[in-house]
Amino acid sequence: MRWSIALLSLLSAGLGLPGSGNAADLARGGALAERWCGNCHIVDRTASAGRADGLPTLPAIAAKRETTAASLKGILSAPHGRMPDLSLGAADQDDLIAYILSLRPN
Repeated sequence: MRWSIALLSLLSAGLGLPGSGNAADLARGGALAERWCGNCHIVDRTASAGRADGLPTLPAIAAKRETTAASLKGILSAPHGRMPDLSLGAADQDDLIAYILSLRPN
């Protein structure tokens, strides 16, 4: 049992998972979402409808089965379509990704 907890701690250390030494900051991620994403996406956790222009809400993005930390990292790292180049550092990306994934429905 002890070794499995130690193994889980080692595996989560570089992933920004809760309980790791470098866990992402959800509050900071929420603030980054407001600042960088709020102009185009609805970032509120309670959002039930999207914008008239068809851009998805962050809760809708989080709810997609194919949305993962890796897929979000790719989207944030390489601008595409209408999405601007945010030039966010690794810690900012991790916090923003953690916030987005926290919006997943239970």
